[in-house]
This record gives sequence, C-alpha cells and structure tokens, in this order.
Amino acid sequence: MPTVSTSSIFVSLFSPFGSGSTGLGNVRQSNETVNNYYPDRWVTKSTNNADGSGTFGRKAQRQVVVAQLKSEIDTNQAIREDQRGYNVIATPGYPELIANMINLNTDRNNTAFIVGDTPMRLVGTSTAIQDWANNTASALDNGEDGLVSASDFLGVFYPSGLTTDNTGKSIVVPPSHMMLRTLANNDNIAFPWFAPSGTRRGVVDNATAVGYIDSATGEFETISVTESVRDSMHEVKINPITFFAGAGIVNFGNLTKTSASSALDRINVSRLAVYLRTQLDAIAKPFIFEPNDELTRNEIKGAVESFLLELVGQRGLFDFLVVCDSTNNTPTRIDRNELYVDIAIEPIKSVEFIYIPLRIKNTGEIAKLGN
Repeated sequence: MPTVSTSSIFVSLFSPFGSGSTGLGNVRQSNETVNNYYPDRWVTKSTNNADGSGTFGRKAQRQVVVAQLKSEIDTNQAIREDQRGYNVIATPGYPELIANMINLNTDRNNTAFIVGDTPMRLVGTSTAIQDWANNTASALDNGEDGLVSASDFLGVFYPSGLTTDNTGKSIVVPPSHMMLRTLANNDNIAFPWFAPSGTRRGVVDNATAVGYIDSATGEFETISVTESVRDSMHEVKINPITFFAGAGIVNFGNLTKTSASSALDRINVSRLAVYLRTQLDAIAKPFIFEPNDELTRNEIKGAVESFLLELVGQRGLFDFLVVCDSTNNTPTRIDRNELYVDIAIEPIKSVEFIYIPLRIKNTGEIAKLGN
C-alpha cells in the first residue's frame, strides 16, 4: 500500500489509481507488499457507500466527521454515568447519529428525550419526506438517504431554519437548533409533560424562516409547510415546523418515532416517562440497604404516592396506582434482596384535533330551543 505525504493527501482520498500511479501527486512508495491490493478499488479515509463505491466531496468529509462522532458517543463512559444529569439529547445537523443516541439513552435507562434531525437537503414535498421517513431507498443507517431507527423517546423534526450567527451573517441551522430552545421555553413556562407544540408553547423564536438547502444550487429555499404536507408528515411521524400568520414559526407536531401503538407515541407523554424515571430513581435511592420489611414498603409507597399526587395536580396524570406489599414482594424476591414497587399511570393526552360543527338556524329557532 503506498503512503502519501501530507501535501498530497488529496491523492489518498480521491485517486482510484494503484501504487504505480505518479501523475496526480507526489506519491512515496513504501516497502509494504501490494500483492493483495486491487488497484481498481477505492481506498479512502472516509468509508465507502454500501455498494462499495467511494464517497466524494462534502460526503467524504462528512463521513470522516460522522465516524468520529459515532465513536465519541459509543465509547464515552462519562456521559453514561448516573452522576451526569440531562433529559434531552441532540447532535444538531447529524441524523446519522440518531441510532447512537438511542443506544446511549438505552444505556441510561431511557432517562432522556432525543431530538432527531432531518437532512438539510430534504425537499419539502410529501413524497420526498415520506420516502425518507419510510426508508424507501433501503439505507443501512440513518442519514440523507433514509431514516432507519425508531424509539419511544425519539422525536424527528422538519424542516431546517434560517437564522444569524454572532456576526450577523445568515446561516442555515438544523431543526434541533430550533427545537432545543423550544423545549427549554416549554419547560420554563409549563412542564415537560406539556406538548412543546402549537402557538402557546411551540413558538420558535431563534429562526426567521424555515426551508431546505437546494442540492443543485446550494442555496436556502424558504418554504411553508402546507396542511397537505403536514398531514403526510403525520402519517410517518415527522413533526412539522412551519409559519402561521399572527403566530410566526411554530412547531406543529407532537409525535415520537415509535414503532408501537401506545401513549408513548406522543412527545409530552414520552417526556413524562423520562421525568418519572429520573424522579422515581431519586425517591428510591434512600431506601437502598433498609430492612426489607412492611415498614420500609409502606414508607416507599407513601413517598411515591405523594410524588404522583403532585403530578395529578400539575396536569400530568389523570390517575395512578401504586402496589408495594406482600403480593409483589414475595418471600422469593425478598430472599434475593429485591423490593418491587409496581406503578400504573394514566397520562393526560394533548388536544390535537378540534371539531367545531356549525349549524345554521332560521330567525327565532334558537330562542325556541332555549324555552
């Protein structure tokens, strides 16, 4: 295999020629054997495509960055420690990292909500968005070609936004840039179990327009996500960020990218579950190493019920049930030094469809109905 000097790194990234090629740069030969080297095979710093073809230009550069980001998330033990508290995860601008963030969240017992991005070059048509969300291209990993992953604790948003940097220059930002601030604003004026959507809590105030980057021109194309496109996005569980007259830019979706049918298919319920796991873990910790008897069971049950009762008052739960007695703490479990607290909850759902039938009556009919 030939080695390449720093000044001719371009050759190693993009030249398909074998070790005998010297016409495209200064290539230094090494003493390594080339018996098993195929001169017609792409050898790149960036990984090849699934079909073996090489990646070029921005895609080659992006592959190198993505590979390093994946490695950082997958191997970083510090962010997996329970001493580090956070409830939202995002890798702005990199949908390729969605699967890695899901794995990280699984390692942390699903104590965070994942904000996933759509590609910046994804065209704003129903067909393009649905094809990407359904992975029509049969992509092997998340990225520009398709969305592969699903999770109860993942929300995916579209489109990208236009804003300004600290110098006043216009820049394009991924959907997560807008949604991270929207989530923070939602939690500031309400609670995590309120939907960060609509004109009350879903307003985006850190972007001036939404759209996508045109692949042909490289320019930002401003769009308005129409009702028909929003309906098609709802079918594939992608949340639209769009402009409404009188309200501005608004996140108008509350869907998680779940693969099952449950209450966790809504962001507010998903984030409620995240909050519950974190708080219940904190409630349970003081009872570790306490005597495994009826008194301890009654104490932890009372603490959990008191916490859940607050959530009923804060419009997070309709009702709940806590069981921590001899029925679920059998002698066998006690002998294993285990204590079980079974909790059933009824989360409050968000309003997503409003029906207002309008009936036309003749003069005097309404007055007669009131008598």
